[in-house]
Parts: sequence; C-alpha cells; structure tokens
Amino acid sequence: MQYGPGFTATFLYYFASVAIIFSLVAAQALGVSATSGFPQQLGLAGGILGGLVGAYFNRSTSFTVPVKTEKPFRNKLNGILTQMGYEQIETPDADPTLLIYTRKGASRFLSGKVYVDFEKDSATIASRAIQIKALKRLIEA
Repeated sequence: MQYGPGFTATFLYYFASVAIIFSLVAAQALGVSATSGFPQQLGLAGGILGGLVGAYFNRSTSFTVPVKTEKPFRNKLNGILTQMGYEQIETPDADPTLLIYTRKGASRFLSGKVYVDFEKDSATIASRAIQIKALKRLIEA
C-alpha cells in the first residue's frame, strides 16, 4: 500500500520548485537578462540537485516488521514515536488496524505523518524516508 508520493513525484515537485527559484534569483543576483538563457541553465542544475536531495529525504517509503503480539509492539512503537515528537491522531470511522501519527504543533506541517498498518503477523510502517530510517533503527534496537 502506498501512503504518499514516491521518488518520481517527489523529485518533480522539488525539481520544479528549486529550478524556478534558482532561475529567478540568478537573474536578479547576476544582473543577467532572463532571455539570455544563463539563469535557466543555473536553474536546471540547481533543480536537478534540489530534486535529488528532496526526493531522497522526503519520498514516501515503508518497511514491514514481524509482530508476534500486537499490544506490546504498539506500546513500544508509541514510546518511540512519542520520543520523536509524534502523537496518535484519532480518525472517525477509521480502520482499527491502521494507526496514524502526526507531530505536535507547527512541525506537523513539515514532517509528514507516520502510518502503521497492522496485518496478521506483521506491521507495515510508512512515512517519509528520513523518518523511516530513524524508526527502523529504533525499532530494531
């Protein structure tokens, strides 16, 4: 199950955003006409770099963990996510096997959500790649 944009969509978002900003800033800072093409070349280079970095850290990804008994795993996961600044949100009429966590305060707009989907003998955890890397390390410790 995909819970957010993968590498391609995330790359395109960051590429376009950074390319436009680089082009505009380059034209202004260098005092070069936008019709010369040079600001667009810098924008293209900056966009590729920004797209790759943005997609690497912010693409949605997931991993599956074997779960013998759900309750102890939920308690461990809640503790880990609380340390990371997340709290579980209640969703009306939601699937009871799907938990959704978000950060508190203004940071929730920049960090994304963490989704935990319980199945028979496993749990799939999905979020941004940077969060998944930290979660995986903490859960396996």
